[in-house]
Amino acid sequence: IIMAMGLRGVLRGLGKPVGEARGLTIGFALFLLACEAALCCAIVWKQPYTKIDFDAYMQQVELFLGGERDYLKIKGETGPLVYPGGFLYVFSAIRYATGGGQVFPAQVIFGVLYLLSQAVVMCIYISAGNVPVWALGLLCLSKRYHSIFVLRLFNDCFAMFFGFLAIHLCQRSKLLWAALAMSVGISIKMNLLLMLPGFLLLLVKGTTLPKQIFGVVLMIGVQFLVAMPFAAAGYSSSYLAKAFEFSRVFIHHWTVNFKFLPEEVFVSTGFAKLLLGLHLAILFAFAHLRWCRKDGGVFQVIKKWSIASAVSVLPLVGVTLSVSKAKKLDQRGNLDPNYVADVMFGCNFVGILCARSLHYQFYSWYFPTMVYLLFSARGIPAFGKVLLLLLIEVSFNVFPSTPGSSALLTACHVTLTVGYFLSTFKAGKAKRV
Repeated sequence: IIMAMGLRGVLRGLGKPVGEARGLTIGFALFLLACEAALCCAIVWKQPYTKIDFDAYMQQVELFLGGERDYLKIKGETGPLVYPGGFLYVFSAIRYATGGGQVFPAQVIFGVLYLLSQAVVMCIYISAGNVPVWALGLLCLSKRYHSIFVLRLFNDCFAMFFGFLAIHLCQRSKLLWAALAMSVGISIKMNLLLMLPGFLLLLVKGTTLPKQIFGVVLMIGVQFLVAMPFAAAGYSSSYLAKAFEFSRVFIHHWTVNFKFLPEEVFVSTGFAKLLLGLHLAILFAFAHLRWCRKDGGVFQVIKKWSIASAVSVLPLVGVTLSVSKAKKLDQRGNLDPNYVADVMFGCNFVGILCARSLHYQFYSWYFPTMVYLLFSARGIPAFGKVLLLLLIEVSFNVFPSTPGSSALLTACHVTLTVGYFLSTFKAGKAKRV
C-alpha cells in the first residue's frame, strides 16, 4: 500500500511543471541521462557507423594541418570546405584524439557530447519551468537525433552544443559569456546565425550599453581570431567566400522540407527571396507582438534602449543624474529564464520554418527545442503535441525524402508556428539550475 501511494505521488509529480517540482525534476533528469548513456553505448555497439561526412572532415583537416590556408583548395571526398575556421580547429583536435580519425574513439567523443548537450538542454527546460516533468522524456526519444551524434558524427552537434550553452548562460544573466559561446558556435557552423536576432534582443533588454558593445565586439573578435591564420596567409577573401557562403544553392535531391516543389522552383532566386521575405516578416511579427509585447512593441523597445543608452553615455560628457532618476530612465533588469528560452527557441524555429533547405543533420538544430515550443503552443491538446512531434520525427526518418514526407514536415512546421504564435506568453518561475 505504501509503495502504491508512493508511486501515485511520483506519477502526480511527473504531471507538474518542472518549475514546481524541482527535486523530482532533477532526479528524473538524472535518470534520463543515465538511460541515455546506456542507449548511446548500445547504439555504438550494435549499429554500424554511417559514412557520410566524417571521413571528408578528416581529409579537410589533414590539408589544413599540412599547411593549406586557401579555403578554395581545402576539399574532401564530399566537396569543398564550407564551414568557418572553428570547424577545422575542433576536428583537428578530434583527429589528434582519435589517432588520425579512427571512428570508434570519435563515436565515444560524440556520445559524451550528446550527453552534455542533453544535460544543458534539460537545464534550459528546468530553468524555464513551463513544461510538465514527464515531457523531459520526450527529449530522449528521437532515433534521428541519436544517429546524428553517434552514428554520423556531424559538426552540427558541436555548433548546437555551444548554442544551447549560450541560451542557458543567458538564463543565468551571464550575457557576455553567452556571447562568447554563441560566437564559438558560429565559428563551427553558421546556422547559429538563426538565433542571433533573438540574442541581440536579449542583449538590448538585459544589460547596459557598455556591455552590449563589449558583447558585440567580443563576438566579432572571436571570428577575427578564428580567421587570422587564413587572413595572415593572404586568403581572407576565399575564407569569407566559403566559410560564410550565403549564396549557396542546395541540391533538390537532398532537401527534407521542400521535396514537393519542382526542382526549378526550389533552386530559383525568386523562391529564395520569398523565403527571406517571409523569414523577416514572421520574425518581426513575433518580436513585435510576442517578445516585445509587454514593452509596447519593437519600436518602444528601441525607444527605451535609446534612452537607456543616453543615460549610460551622460556621465562621459560630464552630466550626472541621481540614482533614482537613472533607474527610472533605465528600466532594464535580469532576464526571466522562461523569456530567454521563448525568444531563442522561437527565433531559431522561425529560421527553420523559412529555411531554403533542411538536410537530415539539420534536425539537430531544433529537435531539442520542439518540446518547449509545443507545450507553449495554444489550441493543441497534449496528445496532439506528442503526435505532432512524432510526425516530424517520421518525416525525418523517411530516406530519401519524398514529396509526401516533405509536405507533412512543412505542414507540421506551419501548425506548430501558428499554435506557438497564438499562445500568450506567461513567464515561468525563475528557477536556476
